[in-house]
Amino acid sequence: MINSITAFIFTLGVATVALSLYACFQFEKFRKQLSKDADRLSHALSWQLVGESVIGAGTLVFAFGEWAGLVDGWSVETKSTLRFIMFLFTAATTFHLVRTLRALKNG
Repeated sequence: MINSITAFIFTLGVATVALSLYACFQFEKFRKQLSKDADRLSHALSWQLVGESVIGAGTLVFAFGEWAGLVDGWSVETKSTLRFIMFLFTAATTFHLVRTLRALKNG
């Protein structure tokens, strides 16, 4: 029972990462048809989705590692590096979105 729940949650995680990347590419395709301001916002949102997919992928790595019994064998540096990458992408894409919103607000 636990393995089927774990498999379902892992599949949901993979689908979520795939959906974030799909939405990112759709934003990028769609933005070519938009005004300058909407184009900038769409581009920032697509990068936000990239950050979301990195967080999701990192979570999947940890979930799989935990399920397979690998995490205990990972060094502190490995785990910290993975977390750093996850938070770095999220922080950078959120900062980019905030900066874009401020620029749009200020004209």
